[in-house]
Amino acid sequence: MKKLLFAALIAVSMNSHAQLSAFINGKEIKAGATVSKKDLASLQISFKNPKKVTIISGAAVLYAQLLDADKKDIQMFFIQKEGYVAIEDFYKTSPATKKFKVFGEGGFPVRGNTLDWLLTSANGQEKEKTIQVKIGFYVVEEIGYQKYGEQVQLLQPLVFNVPIWDDKNLPLPFLGLTIDKTNVPGDVDTKQNGSIDDSRTDVGYRLRNKEIWYSAYTLSSDKFPGLNAKEVADDFIHAATLYANYNNLYDSKKPFKDYDIAKFTLPWDDINDMLESKWRISKMSYQEDKSLKKADLMTKFEEVTINGLKGYKFQSNTAEREHINAYKWTERGQFVIYILEHPTDPKRTLVVSSSVGNQKNTLEETDTVLKNFINGIKK
Repeated sequence: MKKLLFAALIAVSMNSHAQLSAFINGKEIKAGATVSKKDLASLQISFKNPKKVTIISGAAVLYAQLLDADKKDIQMFFIQKEGYVAIEDFYKTSPATKKFKVFGEGGFPVRGNTLDWLLTSANGQEKEKTIQVKIGFYVVEEIGYQKYGEQVQLLQPLVFNVPIWDDKNLPLPFLGLTIDKTNVPGDVDTKQNGSIDDSRTDVGYRLRNKEIWYSAYTLSSDKFPGLNAKEVADDFIHAATLYANYNNLYDSKKPFKDYDIAKFTLPWDDINDMLESKWRISKMSYQEDKSLKKADLMTKFEEVTINGLKGYKFQSNTAEREHINAYKWTERGQFVIYILEHPTDPKRTLVVSSSVGNQKNTLEETDTVLKNFINGIKK
């Protein structure tokens, strides 16, 4: 009996020394700890005394996995060793004192987005207000061509928490703003039309409230010299007129006598889906109002001040047709756009707009959604 007890104690003792460890800024943290997102990049992990599982063909994976509130995968960072020889060598050359850097230069290979991008894009995601980081080490056996069996955990995974954002202070770095999201329901999704490293790429945010899609962008005079709120409004109203009269104006070399539509080439299709030839902003249609051909189009705006931000507001019903050459249009929904001075950066113009593609939305509910976002801006 004493021998059995002694053997059990030895087994418990050995098992207690088998573990994964996580370090932030060089200091070990415990399972369930809370770590600042600013410090997460310093994460290092180590392991000791993993379970011995012999496999001839397979892989060993040491990983750090980011999870949302539902414990669904956001992204995994890992190193992988394949085959018996490589796995055994990894064990032998990884003493318990060795710390593996996870993120950044010298860290685990990036197979997807960088940590900075993941943390930035988590802003506004309701299920990523606080993310979990799961540290683990497992092996899988190859059971067929590029087919693997179940994961066998070599050590007990370690999980800790990283708060990302809260409703009262949601940073939106691509706008250069922070908002109070209390009255802005749903997720705030990053939207871009190219690589984030490309200076030509426009990046903003797309949101949805019930069936109303809308977006928030800033347009900068650094990219478009001479741009300000008035110039953005002027460009928008002429682009809206061009696409509301697509069959008449699109192929014209000079659709407007007093305005160069190619002056700025602002990304209206990314902002509000305006360049769809089967949709139109009805208020700017010559079919609806022939006087537009000679009108000062800027008079279609209402000058506004909202949350202390000065600028322009435009609203209209929208219509749709079956194909590009169809003459008959039917009602689709309502459209609202605000073009405002930026609260802190005079080079930027803020554009908060609903989508031309929204259907069966009322003017009042659409305007309320946009105003809730603008009134949430913290100055």
